[in-house]
Order: sequence, then structure tokens, then C-alpha cells
Amino acid sequence: MLFPKVGHQQRSVRLAWWATTAFLWLGVLLHLFPIYLMVMTSFKSGTEVLHYPPTWWPRELNFDGWNLVHRLAIDDVTAGRLIPGGPLYVYLKNSVFIAFFTLILGVPVTSFAAYANSKLQRGAVARWSFIFFIGTLMMPTALTLIPSYLLTRNWPVALPQAPDIPGTTIAIPTVRIWDTPWAVILPGVFSAFNFLLFKGFFDTIPDSVIQAARVDGGSEFNIFRRIVFPMSVPVYAVAAWIMFTVAWEQFLWPLIVLQSPDRMPMSTEIYLLFQRFQAAGTTNSRAVAVQSMRMHNLMSAGLGWNGLMVLAMLQSLPVFAAFIVCREYLLKGIQIRGIK
Repeated sequence: MLFPKVGHQQRSVRLAWWATTAFLWLGVLLHLFPIYLMVMTSFKSGTEVLHYPPTWWPRELNFDGWNLVHRLAIDDVTAGRLIPGGPLYVYLKNSVFIAFFTLILGVPVTSFAAYANSKLQRGAVARWSFIFFIGTLMMPTALTLIPSYLLTRNWPVALPQAPDIPGTTIAIPTVRIWDTPWAVILPGVFSAFNFLLFKGFFDTIPDSVIQAARVDGGSEFNIFRRIVFPMSVPVYAVAAWIMFTVAWEQFLWPLIVLQSPDRMPMSTEIYLLFQRFQAAGTTNSRAVAVQSMRMHNLMSAGLGWNGLMVLAMLQSLPVFAAFIVCREYLLKGIQIRGIK
């Protein structure tokens, strides 16, 4: 408790308590306000969305945006007019594929690396490997974009063209994963932030427990599986939720390495769809005023901010659902970090 109950009778303590509570509620409302606008906009007509001054509540509930998204999701004809790669379920499937394999590969790889650095390595080896693992946190993302892009085209050579084997005219064998989901999945398998999270937790496990298991003849894998992992479920839940959120919502990297329209994830396709909405003029009040009749027909079909807000809500739902599923473990993870 920030303010102990013993001092609640004092006027100064009560004033401080109410001021702190009001400040925290203000922060909560400021965070919820964009969500409120998104939900309300999804139930407005295209004309009302562009109305000035804006309305804080729909004058009349309108489901044009929801109907358009429904047609884009299941109707090949409607989707073909706006989405080159097909209906929205194609992009939803791509997002699920990318997030699933990033999670399945990333959590074990990161946790095993953290466990090895925490419990298996000693001395200079442990220090240098720790610096190596967290080094990615010290480099700006923009600095690694070009080398990472070249690696997806000619792995393991970060060059536009694979060089010849020294002394021969034979090019070095390379693997191209560019324009495939693996170009998005593999760079996200290791997370330096989750590495720090795992290592911080593994450091709190007494070495005596692991040494006793070794004396009893347990292998390192069995020790990890039977002793370390059951104790680490909260931190695994925190790391899994963070990795899932990043994999589901990433935007820039898929936009760079994926070129085929039917391979885009949902997050990237929403942006591209917004560009098409903008090109049609349905998100611009000036364009609507110039071509009122044509724009009115487009907005009546949900082709505007109302449809975009529906897509944004649908994109956010899996992250919210994952938080609800992992909520108990996430809170335990926060408590564990606080106790430390």
C-alpha cells in the first residue's frame, strides 16, 4: 500500500490519497479514450464520421463498416475489388501461422539460451555470451534492416549476390527465404528482452537444487523439464505473451520482406487497405465534398474510417484474448519481479 491505513485519518494523507487516485484514474481514462473512439466510429455511418464538429456518440447505429468487413472476409467478389490477395481470412491465416511458429520456436530457444547462460556457463564464457545475447538490444532496428534483408535473400551471406568459393568459379550455396513466412518468423525467434526476463528468473533458482538433482543422476534436460520448467510457468507465460504480441502486431519487417499479396499478415494488409481507402478518397472530407455522390455511395458501403476501425478492433482482439488467458500467470510474473 502506498498510503498505510494508520494515517488515513490525517487530512494531509487523505488529500494525497485522493490526488493520487484521481491522477491514476486520469491515466486510465486517457488510455481508454482511443479505444472508445475506435468502437464508436465503427458504429457510425461514413458521412457522420467525417462530420465536423465530431459527434461523441452515434446519432444512429450504423453497421456499414461491419457489413463491409464481413463481405471482405468471406466474399471473393467483394474482396477482389479491394484486396489483391483474396479475402481477409487469407491474411488472418498468415498472421496465425507466423505468430504460432514464432512462439513455438522462439520461447524454447530463448529460454534454453538463458538457462545455459545462468546455470551451465561460468566465468568469462558466461560474461561474454551474456554480452553477445543482449547485444541486439543495443542496436537500433533500422541499423539491422538491410543486413537482415540481404540474409533473407542469400543466407548465410549478407550480400546482394553470393560470392564465389575462393579459388573456384562456383558460387557459395545459399538459401533464399525472402517472400516466405519464414523470412518473418526466423528473425523473431530469439528475443533479447525475453532472454533477460528468463535469465533474471533462473538466477533466483538455488544452485543447490540443481546440484542435488545432478547428484541423483538427472540429465540436464530432465532437470530442466522436471524441476526448472514447473517453477518457471509464470515467467514463461509473460515471455509467451510478449512474443505473441510482437509477432502478431509487427508491421515494418513483413512489409519489407513479403511481396506476394497473398502472403501478407493481417497487420500489414490493414495498412495497405487503408492506402486503398485513402486513394478512393473516402477518408478525406475534402474529397467527399468534391465528389459527393460517388463518395456517398462508397461510404454507404462502409468504405471509410468506420470499416477501418472494425478492422483495427479485429486485429486487436487476439492480443486481448491472449492477455485474458495468461492474466493469472502475468500477474504472478509481475509479483515475482516485484519481490525480487
